[in-house]
Amino acid sequence: MDERAINPNFKFGRGIIRDASREWADYLLVTMPEVWKKSEKMLLKKPRQIFFVKTMELIEIEKAEKELPGAETIVGMGGGMAIDFAKFVSWKRGMEPVLVPGVVSVDAPVCQSIAVREQNRVRYIGKALAREIIVDFDLIQSAPVRLNRAGIGDILSIHTALFDWSLAGKLGKTEYNEALARDAGKILDELEEHCSEIRNASEKGLTWLMRAFARENALCIKNGNSRPEEGSEHFFAYNLEYLTGRGYIHGELVCLGVLLMARLQDNVVKRVEKILSQTGVNYHPKDLGISREEINKALITLKDYTEKEKLGYSIINNKPITGKVIEEICQGLDYGSS
Repeated sequence: MDERAINPNFKFGRGIIRDASREWADYLLVTMPEVWKKSEKMLLKKPRQIFFVKTMELIEIEKAEKELPGAETIVGMGGGMAIDFAKFVSWKRGMEPVLVPGVVSVDAPVCQSIAVREQNRVRYIGKALAREIIVDFDLIQSAPVRLNRAGIGDILSIHTALFDWSLAGKLGKTEYNEALARDAGKILDELEEHCSEIRNASEKGLTWLMRAFARENALCIKNGNSRPEEGSEHFFAYNLEYLTGRGYIHGELVCLGVLLMARLQDNVVKRVEKILSQTGVNYHPKDLGISREEINKALITLKDYTEKEKLGYSIINNKPITGKVIEEICQGLDYGSS
């Protein structure tokens, strides 16, 4: 295994994409309009071509990749979709992308697998190892603070994921690795110590998040699956995306899933609520544009969805989600005028 899979080639600093772009020979830039607007003046060398990604629906990106010209370097700059599409193109062409996160809202830059959609269903395919990951604080801190706060989602998910993993292990549904679970728990403990820095999207908070993503991903690689950080909270998010056909800020939706599933698990809910409050991350349905009816449907159909998608055993398989249960675990959520 390439050492970069568990110890990514990070570069942290301010204004560093300017000099980095000097080394990008004949490059294709995958990004989004709002990120390009901010980053254009930061680049010393301009791309051969720019591609604005709008979807990760597999049939669409396969077509788009074939229509793109050849290039010596693939650069993904922006949020999760831009990063994943750059990884997809690189995978198809046997290349190593340069990844430049425009926000620290998801762990996609450190993961080799590529998150795509097939008829709104999440799928992880392929493998692309980043040549380098450039974390330029000038670019990242120019994004709305909301997006960077959302980065806690793929770390806070450890809370509910470890419960599900332990439950599945006790019931003989999967192999449980106590040592790896303990290491994942340490990352979650550190999250509590960095809440104020993440709330402010400070250099310290953003650096910790990126390195935490890498540490968490390394545990998943060692375990052979994503059990250390993915469980019922992600499954809820996947189902809601599937039912509504809409995209959301990943970390925010996962945070909502953590709160709901922690309540379903009866799993130290106050800890989750404290972290959500102290980081200031958005998770209420009104802020995510989700109605009460959509939340209820996502919960009622959650068991069927996980079984149909053959997702890992979790509290969803172990505890019936009735109307009464939904009322209890959704208590206090703000739906606004929906």
